[in-house]
Amino acid sequence: MAHKKAAGSAKNLRDSQPQYRGVKIFGGQNAVPGNIIIRQQGSKYECGKNTYLAADFTIHASAEGVVHFRKKNFKRFDGRTYLKTVVEVLPASEVVEKKPVAKKELIKKEAVKKEVAPKAEKTEKKAAPKKPATKKETIKKEVAPKAEKKAPAKKPVAKKEAKAE
Repeated sequence: MAHKKAAGSAKNLRDSQPQYRGVKIFGGQNAVPGNIIIRQQGSKYECGKNTYLAADFTIHASAEGVVHFRKKNFKRFDGRTYLKTVVEVLPASEVVEKKPVAKKELIKKEAVKKEVAPKAEKTEKKAAPKKPATKKETIKKEVAPKAEKKAPAKKPVAKKEAKAE
C-alpha cells in the first residue's frame, strides 16, 4: 500500500513576463543615440529623421535631439492611402526656433479674442427673450383652482348638521 496519496501536477501555473510595449520617450523630450523611443508589434509607427528600426520593430534614436511626432499619408501596393505617425529626432536648434514663434502667435490670438468676446456677450444678453413658464409653474397654476373647488364642498355638510339640531 502507498504511504502518500497520488498528487497531480499543475500544468498551468506558469506565466510569462509582459512585453512592456508603448511609447517610452514622448514628443518634446530629449533623446540620446541608442535610446528606445517606441516598442511596438508591427510597424504602427514609422521611422523618420535620425531614427532606425530594430528587428522587433522597436524604434531607436540614432542622433541626439528632441523627439517629434507627425502624421503622414502612406500609399499601399493596392492604391489605398493610410495616415500613419512618423517618429523623428530633430536637433535641439531646430526645435527651439519653432516653438517660441508659435507660442507668441497663440498669445496674441487669445488676447484679441478676449477683447472682442465681452462686447459680443453684452449685446447678446440685452437681446435675450424672456424664459417661458416651466412645467412646474404651469402645474402649480392648475392645482390652485382645484383646491378652491374642494372648500365649498365642505360647507353643505356643515349646513346639514345645523338643520338636524
